[in-house]
Amino acid sequence: MNNILCFVFAVFAMFPMVGVNAQVLADTNIVKSQSYCERKFMNTPGYNILKCALPMFAASAMSISFDKRLKETRDFGWPTYKYKYDDYLQYAPLITKYGMKIGGVDGKATWGQMLTADVISAATMAAIVNGLKYSVKRMRPDNSKRNSFPSGHSATAFMAATMLQKEYGHISPWVSFAAYTPATLVAVSRMLNNRHWMSDVLFGAGVGIASVELGCYLSDLIFKNHTYGVVSDNKVDYSAVSSYIEYSVAYSALMAPNYNVDGVAARGYYGISSSVSGAYLFNSGWGIGGTVNMMSALLTKDAGMVGGTQFVAGPEYSKPLIPRLFWNAKVHVGVGTNLFNQEPEELVFASLAGTSLLWKVSGTFGVRAYANFVLTPYQVRRNTNYFSSGLSVCMLID
Repeated sequence: MNNILCFVFAVFAMFPMVGVNAQVLADTNIVKSQSYCERKFMNTPGYNILKCALPMFAASAMSISFDKRLKETRDFGWPTYKYKYDDYLQYAPLITKYGMKIGGVDGKATWGQMLTADVISAATMAAIVNGLKYSVKRMRPDNSKRNSFPSGHSATAFMAATMLQKEYGHISPWVSFAAYTPATLVAVSRMLNNRHWMSDVLFGAGVGIASVELGCYLSDLIFKNHTYGVVSDNKVDYSAVSSYIEYSVAYSALMAPNYNVDGVAARGYYGISSSVSGAYLFNSGWGIGGTVNMMSALLTKDAGMVGGTQFVAGPEYSKPLIPRLFWNAKVHVGVGTNLFNQEPEELVFASLAGTSLLWKVSGTFGVRAYANFVLTPYQVRRNTNYFSSGLSVCMLID
């Protein structure tokens, strides 16, 4: 074969124009071959089982560098937060699914196939989570025990949410909202309760999602049908606008960073913010969304920290630029509380204007790069207007 190729190239060398045309044809064939190989790989079960989890795992790895500062932000803004609702909320999507099934709502699978998928998913999730917890032995943020990584609550919550979405997500986008909203709240609550680092909950969420994908795939094999069917990229409309629920983390820069602390001039630096947001978007691209955002910034000369929390909502717009890539813009208004050295100041008007680029990794998962400006114009004593830029992990809902 090599000799034949050498002969062909020798002929092309004798006839330059023919050689050029043939090279163009060869390049085209290579591109087609690569495209075919890529499509073939993207339709394999392994890829489709892991495609939503791998970005979560990558985000978990990247967030390790943020873990300590996010804990400082939590300690600053919510130091007394201790609520146990996440112990129960993690099961809410699963209870909802079984309630709908018992109530006679038609889902995708029979009881037998659904329970088979659920048992495989739960066993896989438990094995991975517990295996990592007692091999990694990471200390919890509250220094209570060395079993922080990954978050079992987050894994269970996102497993339950994905189970509900798999069985009933085809009925309405609101089913997916009902599934992933409590799962997201559980993950955030684990951090606010000082029980887990951000990297713990992201990895746990990925484990929960991948476990269900595997459980559904194996259930289909056992029952020899395609009831659940791991969704391949060929079946996803990557130009369609999707509603979303997301968790974000960003670096922040104060617009007026100079402060007077007991007569000492200090400057704000190294700000960080995190938020939970979501939006319902129509096919036109317009919709309504909301954001809960928390920011803190260290002060120089050991003067403490400044920051604030905002609860805002308003219109959003999303437009596809190319398949998979979307431009988004939003303007939200609401209320907020500015903080200075853990002392809350008066409730103030707050607004947020932002723009972002969203990349659809799959039909149900995306990654967003964004920039926001947060304004609290009626703050009297200390201004905490700031600009932030960061990344989000998104659960997409069609």
